[in-house]
Amino acid sequence: MPRGSHGLAGTLGVGTTTITATLGAVSGSTMLTVNAPALVSIQVTPANATLPSLITQQFTATGTYTDSSTQDLTTTVTWNSSAPAVAAISNAAGSRGLATTVGPGTTVIAATLGSISGSTVLTSTGAVLVSITVSPGTPSVVKGLTQQFTATGIYSDGSTIDLTTGVTWSSSATSVATVSNASGSNGLVSAVNTGTTSITATQGITSGSTTLTVTP
Repeated sequence: MPRGSHGLAGTLGVGTTTITATLGAVSGSTMLTVNAPALVSIQVTPANATLPSLITQQFTATGTYTDSSTQDLTTTVTWNSSAPAVAAISNAAGSRGLATTVGPGTTVIAATLGSISGSTVLTSTGAVLVSITVSPGTPSVVKGLTQQFTATGIYSDGSTIDLTTGVTWSSSATSVATVSNASGSNGLVSAVNTGTTSITATQGITSGSTTLTVTP
């Protein structure tokens, strides 16, 4: 053991151990208990988000512990919205922390684990979706290749939001091109055969589209 560090114990894991000091035939001991780091605080992100109506926002909860470590607690905490008429938030498996704005106003989004909680404010402007723009406009792609499309929502207050993952995508001629609605590839078009097809993005009663040409 290095000089100057005699008797200095370094903890490695949770549990108990006997610490013994021996000099010749004489020894003494004590029990050392190592506890798991305790949760100190929870941070909810994004902070102070502002969204129009009927938009989803994924919130995350990050826990900070007594040893300064951090951990993603999004699927562990209990989520709550102080004003469900403004925004609702899910505690269902697979969608924990996913908030949906309902009407205008503000609500406190809180994440709680045991006696520790953290929160942020979510503001819903109440703006409604007016139109959807699909881009790129009138593109062409070679048969066998793919093209990523995006959907932009335009709202009654003039704001715009990327709705690529929130709309339902469709192709008017799936024999020409197919479009994905799978998580992680929303709006990704695969060119199957030569021809033209309308690629449409729909949310509720609002939709937007563009024409895709597949070339040989």
